[in-house]
Amino acid sequence: MGEGRLDGHRVYVLDAKPRPGYHPDSKQTDVLTGMKGKLWIDTATFQWVKVEAEVVHPVSIDGFVARVEPGTRFELEKTPLAADVWLPKHFSMRSHAKIFFMFGKSSFDDETYFDYHLQKQQF
Repeated sequence: MGEGRLDGHRVYVLDAKPRPGYHPDSKQTDVLTGMKGKLWIDTATFQWVKVEAEVVHPVSIDGFVARVEPGTRFELEKTPLAADVWLPKHFSMRSHAKIFFMFGKSSFDDETYFDYHLQKQQF
């Protein structure tokens, strides 16, 4: 989508959506077929600074046990602790799911992480 700035970082902004005809390699990546998202990638380190994703088509998890419903969204932001170490800064998720295709379950989570410190290892 282009370039921009986010939290003082120059970033590439990418739009993510499933490629038509995409068939995932595993059950873990099957959820990607029903999602779209946006990523902000630091231009200097190529670390991702932020990712937002939303479920746009129902996606089954573990066969018939649960189905993640459209409207489920999550956001994860990271911050650098050292040149090659980036850690979570903020995570939020609003989920909508069906358990056994009958019972609705909605939840919301919002977490902020801060005050990280590097520790020297002594051998």
